[in-house]
Formats: sequence, structure tokens, C-alpha cells
Amino acid sequence: MLRRWPPDNIMPAPAVKIYRGSQLEASHDVSIAIVDSQGVLTHCYGDPTAVYMTRSAIKPFQLMPLILSGAADEYKFTLKQLAVMCGSHSGTDEHKVVVESNLKAAGNKTEYLQCGCHRPLGMVEQELYPLKGEDKDPTRHNCSGKHSGFLALAKFIGEKPEDYLKAGSQTQRLVKDAVASFCEYPLPEEFYGTDGCSAPNFPLPLKNLAFGFMKLAGEIGKDDAEIKAVRRIKQAMIHYPFMVSGENRLDFDLMRAFPDKIICKIGAEAVEGIGFADEKIGIAVKIHDGANRALGPVVFEILIQLGLINSKNIPESLCQYTRAKIRNVRNIITGEIVCDFILKKC
Repeated sequence: MLRRWPPDNIMPAPAVKIYRGSQLEASHDVSIAIVDSQGVLTHCYGDPTAVYMTRSAIKPFQLMPLILSGAADEYKFTLKQLAVMCGSHSGTDEHKVVVESNLKAAGNKTEYLQCGCHRPLGMVEQELYPLKGEDKDPTRHNCSGKHSGFLALAKFIGEKPEDYLKAGSQTQRLVKDAVASFCEYPLPEEFYGTDGCSAPNFPLPLKNLAFGFMKLAGEIGKDDAEIKAVRRIKQAMIHYPFMVSGENRLDFDLMRAFPDKIICKIGAEAVEGIGFADEKIGIAVKIHDGANRALGPVVFEILIQLGLINSKNIPESLCQYTRAKIRNVRNIITGEIVCDFILKKC
């Protein structure tokens, strides 16, 4: 029998209604955690302590060992190169070039990548079909940047490239320890999940995920070395948001709406982590059923309720998330996504 840790005990928390015309058609439960500079909950909805797999939301934290070990300096990685290592990129030609430069800088090869291949996210967004083998190219996989970073770390510490994704490898133990330490949550010794890109992935309470993003945005670390590493990751993401995401993607839209002020990262199955630098707050969101369609509207509603967005002066890049429209394949509006929750002060 599959062992579950911790046990599944998430309570329903209806927050999003899906309408077809004027008729309710579906709904989504949501849990939200918002913390201050001390990691203390200030607002919440649903269960802010619920433990979920973090998926790609933790990519910025997974990058920390590359910098702390000295590998990033050894291979002279630029901020742009580090940014794509934090990203779930769209697989454009520009993303491909940067990932290939990462591999080359550390003396690695494309065939070392173990992330697999898929139709690039940018092509899915634009409804384009691969005509030149783009769906067979691992450098266009949305996680290839992260993997290029893992491979560079493995090379630097003398680990074989074929072992870089093994849960027991030194590379992945350094990554796991960094995530656990930075988010201040003691992960169990065992690894509890394999991500879509085949890398080990870890569960965190939403509160701790939010705390990690607050620390990243606020450049907070336990010592000078960690603070410098955090600052470097933050600067990479802020200066190169396209490398972290891609056009018409939630993270890219958020970072354009709050230039130089926000760090954010989406994860598969509708997870989002956000940190605001000036306000020193962290936000973590999970749509319980993994429905990505609800994530953008929920994040938008949170920012409205916290007063971080003025409802009368909405940033252009975020307009699509207010009462988001649902369209069919003929681009006819068939319904809308409506948020129906109020954040609770904790």
C-alpha cells in the first residue's frame, strides 16, 4: 500500500465558481497562506498549513547549492543563465540558446539531460505544432534550465552526469537540504515524489512555501553567503522574467505588473509562490484539484484584497485575470471564472 505522508486530511474550501452562461457549472477549492517578515501567518483561507507537493514552485530554492558551492562562479554563469535555471520556460529559441550555453559552460552535453521532451509550452500557448522536431528536443523542455543547473553542480562536485537525478546522489541531497533549510521545514530523510521532469520533488506546508518566497524577495538568509546567494537569484529572476516563464504566462505577467518588486514561481497542479520585496510578505496558493485555470484569478483576487492592486488602476498585464473569460475553440465567450472568497486575518 502506498505510504502517504502526512495523511490526506485537507478540508474543502470553496473559493472559485465556474459559470457557463449564467449557470454554475463547476467550482474549485483553494488554500492560501500569507506570512509576514517573521514567517507568521497574517491572512489565510482554507488550510494554510496543508502539505502539498511543491513541483516547480521551488526551483529558485533548488538553485541555491549551485551558488553556495562556488559552481556558479566557477562556470561564470550570468544572471540570464541563472534565471532560466529558476524557470519553467516556454521552450522558445531564446530559451534553448541559454540552456545550451549553460551546458557548454560546465562542459556538459545535451544528451546528459534527463528531463525528457514535450511540446514546448510556448507552442501550446500559441496553438502551434512542432514542424522541426521541437517536441523531441530536451533543451526545450520547460525544466531543462533547472536540469542544466543540476548537471553543473554534479560536474563541480565530481559526480557522474548519469547520477545527477538519483534521489540518493550528493547533488540531490544538497538540493533537498537547501530547500528544507531555506523554507525552515525539516523534510524527512526519504524522498517523497518524482516530478514531471523526473527530478526528486518535496512536500512543504503552504505556510513554509510562503515564508521561503518572502525570504527570497526580502534577501534574507542565515549568513552572508546565503544572503549573497539569495540576492543573486532574486536579481536573476527580476532582470530576466522571460527566462523564468514566457509570454502570456502568469509569472511573466505578475513580474511585469510589479517590476523589481516581486518574485514569483508557478508549480504544476496549480501551486504558486510569491514574495514582495517592499512589503516583506510571502504568499502561497494551492488550487486543491490542480486546476490551473483558477490560479491566475485567485492570485489576482488576493492582491486586490491585500491592497497590492488598486481595482481602479489594474496593471495591463493582469487585466485578463479579473472575472476571467472562458472561450471555446471558436473564441466565443461561453462563461467566466469568478472568485468567491474572503481572506481571513490570522
